Amino acid sequence: KIDVADCRNILLSPYQRQLYSHAVNLFKTGNIDGPIANHLGMIQYLRQLCTDPRPIGHATDIHEPLSEYVKKSPKLQWLLDTLATIKEKGEKAIIFVEFQGLQRLLQRYIRERFSLTPDIINGTTTASATAANSRQKRIKAFQERPGFGSIILSPLAVGYGVNIQAANHVIHYTRTWNPAKEDQATDRAYRIGATRDVFVYYPVITADFVTFDMKLDKLLRWKRGLSEDMLNGCGDL
Repeated sequence: KIDVADCRNILLSPYQRQLYSHAVNLFKTGNIDGPIANHLGMIQYLRQLCTDPRPIGHATDIHEPLSEYVKKSPKLQWLLDTLATIKEKGEKAIIFVEFQGLQRLLQRYIRERFSLTPDIINGTTTASATAANSRQKRIKAFQERPGFGSIILSPLAVGYGVNIQAANHVIHYTRTWNPAKEDQATDRAYRIGATRDVFVYYPVITADFVTFDMKLDKLLRWKRGLSEDMLNGCGDL
């Protein structure tokens, strides 16, 4: 069965609050150029800010010290704490992350914390079965490795035909706009051959105002409910 862990209580850091307020105030003036000059750019920046807090226009810095980054990103601290609990159980986790820079950053921090380097499977990973470093061979190696482990996957690059039954913890570190795509990603672990309950985590950054994470989480839950109503109708609907 699938159990959804409620993780909607990760409080915005002071650094994130400062960046959030600065971006909103800049956008309200309307006299700006660059990444947040329009609504779509602003939405994308706030989306990044909740998961990988950076000043406007700054890319992910994979060399930033872990001790400094965790002060800025409570979502990363939550992830490392959650992985520590999973490690105590000797179980495995899938971490879904859409952005390649953030994938490499998490890979580095997890290696530093647990002395274990999670593999990254994304759109650049070949799916050819004949390749020595193919997607399926790398996943097979992850599944066969005993004990604790984690693997970082792109939710957009891992679709049908990819099964990871050895992992029973699924963490959606970044969220997609489409709940069906998110559920399809979760299904990589919840397959025939799985022997343990699957736990799914949706970490959401919260505050005393509606953050982007909170808004997207509400939207995705509404879309899921709408889909269930459409597919499970009754006679008088």
